[in-house]
This record gives sequence, structure tokens and C-alpha cells, in this order.
Amino acid sequence: MFKKLLLPLLLIIVLSGCATTEYDWVVKIDEKSIQPDEFVAAQMHAHIEAQTIADENRDMSQWINDHAVQKLKRDIFIESEFNKRNLAFGQQADEFIHIFGEEGWENVARLYENNKLDKELYFSYLTSLYKEQLVFNAIYLYDAQNKVTDKEIEEYLNENLSRLSFFRIARVNDDGTPVDEQQEQQLDSIVAAAVDSINNGENIAEVAARSLTQSAQLLGSKADFSDGEAFVTTEYISKASVDLLLDFMENFFIVPIGQCVSYELEDCYYICQKIELCDTQVEYMYLKQDVVNLIRDAEFEKMINDATQQMAVEYHPEAVRFYSPEKLKMNID
Repeated sequence: MFKKLLLPLLLIIVLSGCATTEYDWVVKIDEKSIQPDEFVAAQMHAHIEAQTIADENRDMSQWINDHAVQKLKRDIFIESEFNKRNLAFGQQADEFIHIFGEEGWENVARLYENNKLDKELYFSYLTSLYKEQLVFNAIYLYDAQNKVTDKEIEEYLNENLSRLSFFRIARVNDDGTPVDEQQEQQLDSIVAAAVDSINNGENIAEVAARSLTQSAQLLGSKADFSDGEAFVTTEYISKASVDLLLDFMENFFIVPIGQCVSYELEDCYYICQKIELCDTQVEYMYLKQDVVNLIRDAEFEKMINDATQQMAVEYHPEAVRFYSPEKLKMNID
């Protein structure tokens, strides 16, 4: 998944402004003139971010303008790196932007047109995001000096992500009453047998059907568990989710792939089998991209910030006053 395209819908649908042709430029960054519509769009990004900041002592208008300029600097840096590295859009990229853009445009068209901003500006915004991902990939996926190695990716995944298939067996009677000691012993035996069967190579869905049927009879349930696959869930768990919510699974990350273990909770048992992170090479490539983004994001941001701090900025005082953040049209009605 693309690093910078996973943005809240609000960020996309409010990129409208009150741009006019009153001035030819608002700021110049390293001699590049920023036109009013570009400046207003950048202000919109900053305005959205400002809404998350509650600081009565801060001059929010100045903060918005400063961050708008920083975003424009970022775009210039990305464009420069894109060209310097001789990167180019392939057919897949063009198709992705077209499809994503057309779908998004349905949500933003009225806003853009009402504020004299056209569809081309919206597509330029998406193109810039895509170029940023390509620059990131060029540095950390393909550049031999900086690329994230397969070993780093594997270590990160082993420490932070697991994939499992699991099913649950109730530990209370169907009517909600607690199980007695004899029932608990029988349930323990059912769970132990299920774990052994899976570790001996039996399909987890088949084991689920048999184990759930046995436990249902014991607990007074008349539910049909013959379709065991319907009761097996496959999902990812992260180290963060285990730390916050699933602390009983703390040791699951050291469980070998293919191994099945059980966990006993107050109201149920979890029968969990650790499985490969991906079923296909395509899935692995998407997962690898996400991991590289996570591992190198801070480094990438620092590189951008270091470069943009060196850029010279010239303001057009009258234009900056004219395009004051107070004039931004953020209402989507």
C-alpha cells in the first residue's frame, strides 16, 4: 500500500480554495514561483492539521501559512529528487492515479469548481503523492547504499507481526451458567486433543468442526458446527495489539510457523495456529512495502526536512495578506 496515499477522506475532499488571478505568485521558493491556487491548496492541508491543535496562544494564521510553505517546499524537493533519479511513471501508475482520481473527483468536484480550482489541480496533488512514494522506493527499496535488506524486513516482521488461524471453544454453558469441575476437565481434554491434532498435520477447520461439536454437546448447545471453516478466523496480530489488548498471547511471536497452541481465558479457549505471513508473492510484496515504510519513514522525513531548510523563500507581502487563512473556504456544504 502506498505510503502517502492512505490519507483521511477529509484531507482529500477539502482541498478547495478561493484562488483568483489577483496576483501571479504568492511566494517564491528557490526561485520557483508559487501561484495562488497552489498556495491556497497548501493552506488547506495546513488548516486541516491545525484543527487538531488546541493552542489559544498560537497565531494559527501564521502557523497555517508557515506549514503551507513547508508543504510546498516538500513538493519541490520531491519533484527534484524524482527528476534527479530519472524516475518515471509506468502504465500502472498512470492507471492507478486515473482510477483513484476519478473516484475521488466525484467527492470534490463541486468544492473545486465553486472555488475556481479545477480538476487538473486535484490530479496534480495525487501525482505528487505518488511521486513521493516512488522517490521513497528508489532510496529504500532499490538504492544499494540505503535499501532495507531482506534480513531487516524479516527481523522486523518476526518481532512485530504474526498471522494466525484460530477458533474459540466456549468455557461456559449455553445458558450462561459456569461449568463445573467435571465439565472443565472434559473441555481441557477436548482442547488438548485439538492442539495435538493440528500439530500432527490435521486441517484446522476439520479439527474445529469436531472439537466444537464435542464441546457443544457438553455445554448444552444445539448449534451446528459441522462447517468448521465457518468458525475459523485468519488474521494478523501486531506486537502493539498484543501489548495493549491481547496480553495473554505475549508468547505467540516466538511460536514456530505451523505450530498450534491454546490459551485459556475466563469464558473461552483460543486454539491458535501460527501460519505464514503471506499466501502469495504478491501479498508479500505489499507487506514488504508497508514494512519498509515503517522502518525508514522517520529517516525519510528527516532527509526532507534537512533539504527544505536550505531552500530560500521570498514572500509577496500583498499577496500573502490577500490570501489570508481567514479567507479559506473550509465549509463543504
